[in-house]
Amino acid sequence: MKRTLTLVLNFLLLSVPATMLFAAEEKAELLEKKVDLTKLSGLSYFFGKWYNENLWVYAILVTVLMGVVGLAIAVVTDLILKMIGMEVSKIEHHE
Repeated sequence: MKRTLTLVLNFLLLSVPATMLFAAEEKAELLEKKVDLTKLSGLSYFFGKWYNENLWVYAILVTVLMGVVGLAIAVVTDLILKMIGMEVSKIEHHE
């Protein structure tokens, strides 16, 4: 019984993504949205232009930017905790 259940589950896990491929073709038209750049300036214009021209570059740029902002938040939090006297060193694990 357990082997049969495993086979059915594996079949479903392998076949569901293939059936979703056909549904993705219909929804691809929704990705053709463009940002109106006439009222944008500065960073908004920069990101809007990348979004309109190349979604892959925009996605990579936003992902890297999110990592940098996360790192900046961690460093600032670390400095604030050190200033108020909390210990923020690495934790040693004893097994």
